[in-house]
Amino acid sequence: MLFAHKRPSPCWPFAALLVVWLTLFANAQSTNETRAPKIDRAEAESQFKTGLSFLYGVGGKKNPEEAARWFRFAAEKGYAKAQGILGLCYHSGQGVTQDFIEAAKWLRKAAEQDDAIAQFSLGTLCANGQGVAKDAAEAVKWYRKSAEQGHAAAQTNLGTVLQTGNGVEADLPQAAAWYRKAADQGFGLAQANLGQMLASGQGVTKDAAAAVKWYRKAADQGDATAQFLLGSALFLGEGGLQDYVESYKWINLAAAQSHTPAAEHRLTVSEKMTPAQIAEAQKLSALFSARNMTSTSNSASASNTGTNTVAAFTTGTGFFISDDGYLLTNFHVVSDALRIEVRTRHGKFPAKLVKADRANDLALLKVARGTELFHPLPLGVSRGVKLGDSVFTIGFPNTSVQGMEPKFTDGKINGIFGMQDDPRHFQISVPVQPGNSGGALVDARGNAVGIVTFRLDDLKTFRLTGSLPQNVNYAVKSAFVGAFLDVVPELASRLKEPNTGDSKYEEVVKGAQEAAALVLVYQ
Repeated sequence: MLFAHKRPSPCWPFAALLVVWLTLFANAQSTNETRAPKIDRAEAESQFKTGLSFLYGVGGKKNPEEAARWFRFAAEKGYAKAQGILGLCYHSGQGVTQDFIEAAKWLRKAAEQDDAIAQFSLGTLCANGQGVAKDAAEAVKWYRKSAEQGHAAAQTNLGTVLQTGNGVEADLPQAAAWYRKAADQGFGLAQANLGQMLASGQGVTKDAAAAVKWYRKAADQGDATAQFLLGSALFLGEGGLQDYVESYKWINLAAAQSHTPAAEHRLTVSEKMTPAQIAEAQKLSALFSARNMTSTSNSASASNTGTNTVAAFTTGTGFFISDDGYLLTNFHVVSDALRIEVRTRHGKFPAKLVKADRANDLALLKVARGTELFHPLPLGVSRGVKLGDSVFTIGFPNTSVQGMEPKFTDGKINGIFGMQDDPRHFQISVPVQPGNSGGALVDARGNAVGIVTFRLDDLKTFRLTGSLPQNVNYAVKSAFVGAFLDVVPELASRLKEPNTGDSKYEEVVKGAQEAAALVLVYQ
């Protein structure tokens, strides 16, 4: 049936995301550690905070190995927070070798001291059978203990098991009550689930208007299911309001996150709309995406993935310069990364930051690979570039709206120098959007003569000058890229020689497309 509401599946959050929760509680006072010997408490707390400093790079570079070492010192003294985060380190392999049994051991020690985050994490391990026997009832026990202390993700998972009867007798009113507790804390998945119960009258009085209210709260956080449900309600007029433009906007945003029903029903909505309405809805989708590009969706914290992938990410573009996996992007794309992943048409690969130049906004990455060979672009000579030369870029703009396939845009060299005659940059007319950063600026022969780096902010420029800039964008010249790479000796023999002959334009574009890579930054 069109736009049917679907009951949520059981959701077992993965532990890597729990570091976010731990950060929130890291400095909170609790009675959890009172069981540790008083003589060791001050020292253990100091060791724990030292570990946090290394984990998050406070005052220096991040060092997860050193962080884990200090967490262990404090954990062995019985400090619950340290035991909990050490367990999470073992679960995710952060600073230590991944070991689910060790993760369960340390999380249990902290959970038994009433640490809410550890209780939630241990419940996750019990639900997934990681490091312990799979035991739904045991998972429920630990979720309940954590939920009773106000942990929103635990409240959400407890609501889910009470709704589905997984490991406990189903109790729909109690499920709704726990969802509401988490929803009131702003937890996106709980808001979406509560909305579904209100829409269907499960465990609560049916209330379409209230359902729409909760869908909207979760949708604003980027929850794809909530976006689809909100769009569906607006299409059908549930909750007293029918709005095809807003309906298309939300369903379009959900479809951009690979939500299959949204992709299927987007056409149904569009058939009720004029071309102008569709264009307006697409514009609203893009504006929402731009505002929320770097936001973290709470709903991802409790997604049913069973992986260690941090769900919150920003994206940019990069391009390979060697066939063994070296690639370039902008420094601002990866500056806050906890983990970097590179995706090409051949698959996805973990990557590490090899070298960075903050001043020129350059970053050199290296992907971990097996036997794959990548298609590199040669670096051209930027001093030979002339005003009016044709250039193009291939990148991954606004992936939440436009998808993760590469996009081609072209234009001209508008200026040999950048903003305020900065000699490091070209001014270009190539249209760029958020997500294009780090892409190669390619000439007609297939050489990378620059790296797309930034665009003028339309609103700020208007406020300063009284006029709107017309597609004013900038790229770092390849001469400065070459100087950046000169101090990486192992690269010298791997770089391709610049193309000097003419080639068919479609072949040039194809080569740039094969070299382009989507850079995902997990924060």
